[in-house]
Order: sequence, then structure tokens, then C-alpha cells
Amino acid sequence: MEFGTSYIMADLERRTLARHARTWLATSLSCAAACGCVHQPSKPDPTQHAPATPATAQETPVAASSTGGDSSAALDTLRRISLMRPFEGGIDTPVIHNQINGYVMIDAANSAGPALNNTNFAVRRADISIQHMLRFDWLFYADAQLVDGRLELKDVYLRKQTRYFGVMTIGNQQEPFGLEQFGSFRNTTFLERATTNALAPSRSVGITSSDFHGPWIWSYGFYTAGSKDEGRTQRGVALTGRLAYLRKTDTGLYHFAVDYSTRRAGPNNDQHFQSAPEVALSSDDHFLDTGSISGSNKVQRYGLEVAHVAGPLSWQGEYMEAHLQRDDGLPPLRFRGWYGYASWMITGESRDYREGNATFGPVVPHASWNGRSGGALEVGVRLSMTDLNNRDVMGGKETNVTVGVNWYLDKSVRLSANLVHAIDLNKPGNPESGKHPSAIVGRLQYQF
Repeated sequence: MEFGTSYIMADLERRTLARHARTWLATSLSCAAACGCVHQPSKPDPTQHAPATPATAQETPVAASSTGGDSSAALDTLRRISLMRPFEGGIDTPVIHNQINGYVMIDAANSAGPALNNTNFAVRRADISIQHMLRFDWLFYADAQLVDGRLELKDVYLRKQTRYFGVMTIGNQQEPFGLEQFGSFRNTTFLERATTNALAPSRSVGITSSDFHGPWIWSYGFYTAGSKDEGRTQRGVALTGRLAYLRKTDTGLYHFAVDYSTRRAGPNNDQHFQSAPEVALSSDDHFLDTGSISGSNKVQRYGLEVAHVAGPLSWQGEYMEAHLQRDDGLPPLRFRGWYGYASWMITGESRDYREGNATFGPVVPHASWNGRSGGALEVGVRLSMTDLNNRDVMGGKETNVTVGVNWYLDKSVRLSANLVHAIDLNKPGNPESGKHPSAIVGRLQYQF
């Protein structure tokens, strides 16, 4: 099981990277519990004409013992820490005017067994990006990410708005396929993407055109090989496209999309399908993993997307298939997966839909955390299934249910917790096959 006991035991290197994460995460969670994290500041009464007078400590004296005074001082310290925002808004370097942004995700995970005293901490991701405007309105963008203790180059490209081809992007980039996969990892409702994304293409070097007209939004491009992206590397040449339709109604917006990708790797090439787990301190150990499939010269991918947002309520789902052709008369392979989830913004916010690329943006609270109240609270539940078992390849089949809660303090800080339970695990020869483990993971995410 990918989030079983053997999986979540972090190695010494990740423990060293995350040694200071314990204090940061524990402090933030303590602040959430102690300070009434989702209490919204009251709105002014429009019928009240007298100016409001802010309450002060002098107006509401409280007799406190020395112990109570110490507790109050500790809470004040927690509040001050919770309001710290280093590099908020990014860094704009002088003279050359580079915009630098980044984020860090610190995770704490534990198997939900008889004992919950062996919590493992890790820096799940740490990212730094830089962008700079060049001549003739070309944007240069580069993104490097620390994933499980190793540095990976992610997006490195040039981008420009053109007259006839919309936004052109040239370089190493995410292929346009899938609602979760094409969107930013920072904005997913749950801590990890659904295992279904094992079937989606990853980053590749190529050229993409993106545009929209009326309710139609599209992206398509031509791609070759790419850099290693969380254990996955593309080979050969590919054509990938995504067509979305946005319908706005009185009951909210509806998103529909189809995805297609065909990649030819040529003879004597191997393909590899694997999924990052839905509870992960690293992306090195996967229950869903086909290993190298030899002689696989062509893979075709298909996807369907649907989503609906009605104020604070939303749901979305995806279905994907991958068809793999092989050399030497070996039979073709077919892998498939799907997920569906629903979420509710208890504090009344709504998920932001980005019409430029038909994905969802970050949640921004109506009232930011001020040390005593504010922030946005979201709860969600997800069901997912991915099947990488077909013919002579036993890559595993997994069905999970996930319950999650997110507290968005403001646009920069997010605290999250997920409980994941395996309903079905099927991988002949794997010791986790047939078991039904559960795991709990918490995350502190900060972006600037």
C-alpha cells in the first residue's frame, strides 16, 4: 500500500530537511485551535449610524492569575507568529526587474492504526520561480522545485500573446491534459492529486497555443521529450490537445472538457505508468506502478472532465484512459481511472475559475486572518479509482476515499488535513494487496 507503514517511513535525508518543520506546523495548528480560526469578523450593521468604537483591553478588563497571564502571553505569541509573511507578494529585484515567487509545503503523516505516535515530517515540495519581461513582449519564466530532497527543473519557457495563435508558449511545460494535472498543484482541493493522473502526460519540451472564443477554451501543441517530472520522463514526439466549454447559468458555472494525446516513442522504447500516492511524504515509492513496459512504441490518452460551482458548493470529476501499443506481436494494453469529489466552503467563499486556461485558481478568503478571526474553511470528500492491471502487466488497482479540510488564512497561508482510506487494493504478489489501510496527513503551505 503506497501510504502504508513501509511507505510513510521517511528516510534520514528527508528527516534532516524537515527537522525544523515540527515546530512550524505544530505552532500553526495550535494557533488555529486556540484562536477561533474560522470565526468571521462581524459585518457592520447598515442601520447603525453611530460610529463603532473598537474594543480594547482596558474596556474589558479580565482578572487573571499568573497562570492565565502566561497563557494569554503564549496566545499573543502564537498570533504574532501566525501573521508573519516573509517575502509576501514575491520579490522584485532592482535594476533587472525579475519577479521571484515561491512556495513550500511541509507535511506530517501517520498511519491510522492502533498507534498514532510515529508521525513523520517532510518537506513535500519547495519551489522557486523567476520571471522577466524581455523585448517584444516575450515573457521568460523558469521554475525549479525541491521534490523529496532532489532538485527538478519544472517549467522553463518563453511566452507571448500573439494576434492569430493566442498565447504561445515555447519550452519545457505541462502538456494540456486534465483538469487537475493542467492546473497548479498549489490549488488542488486535496493534498495530492487523484491517482488517476498516472494516465496523464507530464512535462515536455514543445510549443503550445492557448486561446478562447466565447464559451470555448482550448490548448494544443506539439511536444518531444522533457525533463524528469516527479519520476516520470516523456520520450518520442506527441500531439496533445484540450477543448473546454464553459456554461454560465443562474445556478452557477459548468465546465466540460475533452482531452486527447498521442505520443509515438518509436521501436524498442519503454513506457512507464505510476502514480504519486494520495498520501505522500515522498513520490519515490508507489503502489500503483507498472514498471518499464518494454517494446511500447505508441500511447494514446483520452480524458473527460466535468465540474460545477454554485457559490460555496462545487463538485468535479474526471475519467481517463491510456491505450498502449507494443512491438513483437505483444497484445495492446488499456489502463483507466476516474475520480469525483464535492466540496463546501463553509465560510461562503467560492472557487475561482480561470477562463484563460479552464482551470481553478486559489481560494481567497472574504476576510483574511487577523490574529483572532478570519480565514476561509473548506471541507471535501473524494472517491477515486485507478486500474493499471491489464493482460500480462500488473501495475496495481486502487480505490480510495478521502476526506479533507482546508483552512485558508489568506492568499499566502493554508493549513490542511486529509484522511485517506483504501477501499480496494489489488496487485498480485504485492504484500499490501487485499488490505484496507488508512492514513492521516497534515500540511502547512506558504506561498509568496
